[in-house]
Amino acid sequence: MSDQSSLLVEKLWRLKRRIDKGQCPGVDFVHLNVLLREPGYRKDVLRRVEANGSPELQALAREIMANDDGLPLMAKASVQTLPVDAEKPAKSRGWFWRNALVLIPVIGVTVATVAGFTAFENRNVRISTDITSDTVWEAGRRYVLEDTIFVENAQLTIEPGVTVEGESGSALIVTPSAKLFARGSRNQPVVFTSSKEPGQRARGDWGGVVLLGNAPVNQPDAAIEGVPESDPRGQFGGNDEHHSCGVMQYTRIEFAGFEVYQNNELNGLTLGGCGSNTIIQHVQVHRALDDGIEMFGGTVDLKNILVTGAADDSIDWDWGWRGRVQFAIIQQHRDVGDNAFEGDNNGSSHTAVPRSEPTFYNVTLYGNGRSAKEHRAIRLREGSGGHFHNMIIDSFAIEALDTRDEVTALVSMNALTFSHNLLANNGRLGNLTIVNETDDDDFGFNEELWIRSPEHQNTIQVETSLQPSVNSESSPHFRPRGSAQSMTAKRPPKSEFFDESAMYSGAVNPRATSTWLEGWVAFPEA
Repeated sequence: MSDQSSLLVEKLWRLKRRIDKGQCPGVDFVHLNVLLREPGYRKDVLRRVEANGSPELQALAREIMANDDGLPLMAKASVQTLPVDAEKPAKSRGWFWRNALVLIPVIGVTVATVAGFTAFENRNVRISTDITSDTVWEAGRRYVLEDTIFVENAQLTIEPGVTVEGESGSALIVTPSAKLFARGSRNQPVVFTSSKEPGQRARGDWGGVVLLGNAPVNQPDAAIEGVPESDPRGQFGGNDEHHSCGVMQYTRIEFAGFEVYQNNELNGLTLGGCGSNTIIQHVQVHRALDDGIEMFGGTVDLKNILVTGAADDSIDWDWGWRGRVQFAIIQQHRDVGDNAFEGDNNGSSHTAVPRSEPTFYNVTLYGNGRSAKEHRAIRLREGSGGHFHNMIIDSFAIEALDTRDEVTALVSMNALTFSHNLLANNGRLGNLTIVNETDDDDFGFNEELWIRSPEHQNTIQVETSLQPSVNSESSPHFRPRGSAQSMTAKRPPKSEFFDESAMYSGAVNPRATSTWLEGWVAFPEA
């Protein structure tokens, strides 16, 4: 590793630490691995820091830009070459120190310079052709999708505050050869919504956002729903677990999910074969006609996620998804919706690998109780495993958990775990029944007995654990009541992704004076 490369790594690490300390308004978090591996992401971060950072941080960004050759940086070396903070003990130096990563350049990969979008005199820009060269959708403009727009062999950057409106039959599909950088801010989120006038919008007005990548899936010849099978642009999946589909931060997706053909609708956000270097953080999907967010395989992680009023499942997964989720909130509306979570592995081969096995910490699921449309919290079937911890599962009239097909083997191999969760006000009977087992569709596995096993430290109560305003569809609040504060929590794993300090139930810290929802979410009814 050259001295110049080592110096660049050190400066990027210093940049991340200063951003984490709040020295760049509008950039709340930088994912270190992606910063080093993905030149496009790095360039976007440096551009934002140069524009909005503190003077010290701006100077550091300019130094990095002057020496950055635009190549990806990969990890692998010894701790001796890392920058040392002598005042901090080793135990407190964070994930980067504990894992002793150093990065070396990989030769032969380049990235094109992001080109600005052609200037227009009016603020509305109509998009009718596919995007095949690097493009920026600029702040202060409103972009209208006239059709299904594919992004191929290019990077689409959407600046903070941009609104993207979808007309009937439109969608945005980012193919594996491309990347989407939709990076809003807390005060200026990126918003994907219907092209209809406010007050006239409804679920299914347009298609939604689809990101496709090259991470592993367990379905041969995987192709995304909503794209004709003969169109290769809908194909996805590969061998790159770390593949990046891009970034979505502080982004809302509203009124999406038009029906492509009978009983086949697009979701609000679809992630097919997206890898672990994809960043999906601070994203809301509101009033989708089908699922809120669906993963088809891949290893993509989700953090600070809100799904409100999905007409089918709120979060759905298939084909071997193995991502991680922390701080997610699901609100089922009274008149629509099915399951908060629906997890599958593969309908044709329940044991297909890689097996679906996501990990969840700090999640709040709210089901609206005995409403016009009753809901189930979690359904797992077709061989899907999963790990569910520090969750609040509240007010699901049908049941809290339904497992199907072979489950005992998953539990035995530790591919399915469920502990330190609070289950409140679930079931129709007004008692502590949390599972409505009418048919033996899981070979005799007893979900209720499993959940209640003392070693799992789940808590079950009759009364709700959430504030009354949680059922509002226009201004909900998701803070738990006092009972949730006394719950025993499981410490999240040590990693750059998880917040290890989140030793509480649910997605909202009951002791914090503010929440991660403030400033960027919205709940329009039409």
